[in-house]
Amino acid sequence: MKAKLITLLMMVALQSVYFQVMGQNGQLWTSGLVVDRQNEPLPGVAVSVKGSKQGVVTDIDGKYRINIPNKNAVLVFSFVGFQTQEVKVGGQTTVNVVLQDGVTQLDEMVVVGYGQQKKESVVAALSTISATTLKQTPASNLGVALAGRLPGLTVLQRSGVPGGENMDFYIRGRSTINGQKPLMIVDGVERNFTALDPHEVENISILKDASATAVYGVRGANGVIIVTTRRGKADKPKIDVTMEQAWQQATRLPEMASAYDYAKLTNQVDLQNGRKPTYSDYALERYRLGDNQTFFPTRNFIKDFVKDYSPMQRVNVNVSGGTEKMRYFATVGYLYQEGIFKTEKFKEYDYDPQSKASRVNFRSNFDIKLNKSLSMFLNISGYMQKKNDPVIVTNDNSYLNDLAGYSVLLSNLLSTPNNSHNDLTPDGEVMTSHQRSNVPYGILNRTGFRNTQTNQVTATLGVEQKLDFITPGLSAKVVASYDAYSSNQQVRKRTFQMFQVVGDPTKPESATYEPTGAGVNSTLSDAQYQSFSNLFNIDASLNYARTFGKHDVTGLILFNRYQRIINIDLPYNYIGLVGRGTYSYAHKYLAEINFGYNGSEQFAPGHKMGFFPSFSVGWVLSEESFMENLKDYLSYAKIRASYGQVGNDNMNGARFAFLTLWNNSVESQIGNRNLEWEKSNKYNIGIETRLFNDFGLDVDLFYEKRNNILIPATGLIPSGVFGTGGVSVSGMIPKINAGVIENKGMELTASYQKSFNKDFRIDTRVNAAFSRNKIIYMSEVDLPEDYACRTRKTGYRLGEMFGYEVAGYFNTEQEIIDWYDQSALGPKSKLGDLKYKDKNGDGIISEKDMVPIGHPEVPEWTFGAGINVQYKQFDFSMMWQGAANRSYYMRGQNIFENQNFNNWHKEAWSQERYDAGEKITYPRLDPGSNINHLPSSFWFANGNYLRLKNAEVGYTLPEKISKRIGASSIRFYINGLNLLTFDSYPVKYQDPEQTFELLYPVFKTYNVGLNISF
Repeated sequence: MKAKLITLLMMVALQSVYFQVMGQNGQLWTSGLVVDRQNEPLPGVAVSVKGSKQGVVTDIDGKYRINIPNKNAVLVFSFVGFQTQEVKVGGQTTVNVVLQDGVTQLDEMVVVGYGQQKKESVVAALSTISATTLKQTPASNLGVALAGRLPGLTVLQRSGVPGGENMDFYIRGRSTINGQKPLMIVDGVERNFTALDPHEVENISILKDASATAVYGVRGANGVIIVTTRRGKADKPKIDVTMEQAWQQATRLPEMASAYDYAKLTNQVDLQNGRKPTYSDYALERYRLGDNQTFFPTRNFIKDFVKDYSPMQRVNVNVSGGTEKMRYFATVGYLYQEGIFKTEKFKEYDYDPQSKASRVNFRSNFDIKLNKSLSMFLNISGYMQKKNDPVIVTNDNSYLNDLAGYSVLLSNLLSTPNNSHNDLTPDGEVMTSHQRSNVPYGILNRTGFRNTQTNQVTATLGVEQKLDFITPGLSAKVVASYDAYSSNQQVRKRTFQMFQVVGDPTKPESATYEPTGAGVNSTLSDAQYQSFSNLFNIDASLNYARTFGKHDVTGLILFNRYQRIINIDLPYNYIGLVGRGTYSYAHKYLAEINFGYNGSEQFAPGHKMGFFPSFSVGWVLSEESFMENLKDYLSYAKIRASYGQVGNDNMNGARFAFLTLWNNSVESQIGNRNLEWEKSNKYNIGIETRLFNDFGLDVDLFYEKRNNILIPATGLIPSGVFGTGGVSVSGMIPKINAGVIENKGMELTASYQKSFNKDFRIDTRVNAAFSRNKIIYMSEVDLPEDYACRTRKTGYRLGEMFGYEVAGYFNTEQEIIDWYDQSALGPKSKLGDLKYKDKNGDGIISEKDMVPIGHPEVPEWTFGAGINVQYKQFDFSMMWQGAANRSYYMRGQNIFENQNFNNWHKEAWSQERYDAGEKITYPRLDPGSNINHLPSSFWFANGNYLRLKNAEVGYTLPEKISKRIGASSIRFYINGLNLLTFDSYPVKYQDPEQTFELLYPVFKTYNVGLNISF
C-alpha cells in the first residue's frame, strides 16, 4: 500500500514539474475533475490523448491538467475497476468526467436456478430487478413493489389487510385450471418472500422458460421467483439507517345512497310495482333536512366506519462490511401499520378491537473464508409479527381469519341503508332496526378481539470446498436449511344485546329503547389456537467451471431433498437430481443443457418420479468480425432459443388424488392410480440488443403447450346409479390427466441509461408483455346443436365468461311486444328491463343464447414504465403500471340493488326519467328480481387500467453538511403508492385489481422518509 502511495505522489509531483516547464509555451491545455457515480474524486486515473503518447494522471483530489494538440482532441480516461471513457474536448478548457463502474450490465452475475451466470452467457428467459427500485414503493408487502417492473410477471393485489395482504402472481399468464402460483425461492430455498423488508434484498429474478426452470422439474411449470438477499463486502463498516412515516387510505370505496335518496328510491320501486310508498312525505322531509336524528337518522356508514387516513411507520438499521476472510451483513427492520376501520375501546372489558399489525424483521448473513480452498456461509433470518383484529363473527370459528371475517363486516356496511339506525342508545347499548341480526358498530366493537402472533426463523448453512487438486475448476458444495414457523392466536369473544327505538316519530323526546333479537351481553370467553410448520432442505452439489483458451465450460450436478411438515399433516416431500452443462466459444457461441429428475409424493408408486430436460443455444452476433463496423450503433446483440419440458404437481391444495377413500361403507373419493403431474412443453426465442451504448431493446416470443392437466372426467363417465351417483358425494368424478391448454405471447423491454455529466443522469425503462391461452381439451360434453355456443371451455380462454348480449332497455310496451320472448329467464319483461339478443335464432331468449363476453379477469396485456433522474443533489423517480385485455364482472352488494341502493341507482330507468329525456345508465330497479342481474354484456366492464404506481422525490444534503454529524450521506425523500388510477369502470366503487366487493380495500399511500449512512 505504501509503495502504491509513494508511486502516486511521485507521479503527481512529476506532473506539477511538467506543468511549470511547459505551461509557458503557449500550447493548448484542458483540465477537469474525475469522479465516480457517488461524486467521489478518483485519484490516479490515467488521462491520455487518443492517438498519441501524451498522458497524465489525476491527483489525490481527482483533478488533472493536460496539454492537447488541438481543440478537436479526444481524451481517454481509464482506471482499474471502471469503464474506459472517451470524451471529445471540442474546444472546452474544462472537461469533467463521471466514470462508470467497470462491471457492465453484461458482466453482471445474474441468479439462475441453483447458481449464478454472467449475463452475457445466459441463454434462458429471465428478468432481474435490483432492490434499489423496490425501496421506492412504500408498501408493507414486498410483492406490491414488483407490479409493472418485470416483463412477464403479473401482480394483482386482492386485499390490503395489515399484516395479511393477499397477492396473486402469474408468470406469462395462465396455462392450467389447477394451481398456477410460481415457485418462490429465497437464497436457494423455497420460502415466501412477501414479508421481507426491502432493505434485506439485493435483487429479485423471475425465471420464465424451460431452460431457466427445468432444474426445478415437477415444480417448474409455473415459473420461479428468486429473491437474493444482501451480503457484506470487504470494506470498512457501513451503517445505514432509514426512517419513514406514511399515511394510507383506501384507493376506492363504494358510494351508497344517502338516507334521503334511499327513501326516494324505495318509493320509486314501490310505485313501479303498484304498491303504496313506504316513506311518507313527512319522513322524506325529515331525511332531507336531517332534523330528527332519533327516529330519522341520516348516516353514511362507509364514512362513519372508515378512516380518512391510517398511519404506517417503518424503521430499518443495517450494517455491512468485513475483510477478505469474513464479510457480514446484518439488519433489523420494524413496521407498524393500522387498519382503515374506525373502532372504539370497550371500557367495560378494557379491550381494543382496532385492526393493527407490527412486525420486526431481522437478518444476519456471514461469508467466511476458512482457508484458500474452503469457505462457508451462514444466513439467519426471520420475523416476529403481532396482529390485532376484531372478532366480528362470534358463532363460527371458520370466520377467525382476515378474508372471511372482514368480508362479513364489509357486507354489513354495504347492505345497511343509511337511514337504518344510530349506533348506540343514550345508555351505550348497541342499536339496530328492522330486526337486523348484524350491525356494523356491534360486530366491529362489541364482539371481542383476536390477537395473532406469528414467528418465523430461517437458518441456512453452506460449505464449499475447491477441488483443484483433482482438476482445476472443480468444487463441492453442501447447503442445509431449516425453517420454523408458528402462529398462536388468542380469541376473546362475546355477544351483545341489541336495542331499537320506539315512540312517536314526530316527537323525538318520546323515544324509548327496547331490546330486540336473541342476543345478550355476555362476558368475554377465551380460546387459543396454534399452528406450526417446519422445513428441512439439503442440497449437495459438484460444480465445475474452467476455461480452455476460447472455450468456457461449466457443469453442475446436484442432489436435493426437501421436507415440509404442517401441523400434524403427513409431511410434504420432494427428492431429486439436478444437472446443468454450459459451453461457450469465444463468448460468441453459447449452448446449455439442463435437467431435473425429481419426484412428488402426490402420485402413486411407479408414477412419482419424472425427467424434465431443456436445451438452449445462443449466438452473440455482435462478437462477429463482420459486425465490427456497426459497433458504434449496435454495441451488443444476442439471439437465443430454448426448448424444454417442466412439470406441475400443484393440484389446488388437494393431495393423494390417486387414493380411493371410503367413509364408513360409502365411497367418498374415486382414486386413479395412473395420475401424473402436468407436463408443460415450452418454446422460447429471444433477442437482446444494446444500441448506441445507451439504449437497450429485448424481445421474447414464447409458446407453451401444457398437457396431462388434471381434470374431472366429466365427458367420459356417466352420472346416475351406474356412474358417479353411487358415491357419497353426489356427482363426484375421478380425476384424469387429459386436459390440454396452449399459451403463447411476447415480452418487450426497452431501456435508456445515460450520464450526461457528473451532475445529471437519467435511467428509463419500459416493458410490456402479452399472453393468450386457449383450452384445447377439457373432457367437456358438447351442448345440443341449438345452442349458440356448444362448449363453455373447449376452444376458449381460461376464465372466459359467458352471458347474454344486451340490446338496450325496454322503453315502451310496444318494444316488449315486438321483442323476443324472454319468459324462459324469469318473470315477464317490464319497462326498464334489459333486452337480450337472440343469438341462436330460435326466437326465444334462453340459456341457449349465452355467448362469450369480454375478456378473462387475469389481464392478457401488462405493462410498466419507469424513469429515474438524478440532478446534483436531487433525484426523482416515477413508475406507471397497467393492464389491458381484461374484463371486470360488476356484481354484488356494491352494484346490485337487492339489499341497498348506491348512487348509481339514481340514474336507473324510470318512466319519469325516460319521459323527461334524462340520462339513464342502469336498468329498472327491482330488488325482488334478478332478471336484470343475469350475466350479460351490461355488467362486464372494460377492466383495463393505468395507474401511477409510485413516485418519489429526494434530496441529498451536500457532503460537507453530512460530515458535520459524521455521516457520509443524508437524504430526505417523499414518495407515494397507487397515487393515480385511470380506468373505464362506470362507477368507481372498487379498486381495479380486486374482483370481489367484500375484499379489504387496497391502500393509497403517502410517505416521507429519511436515510442516513455512516
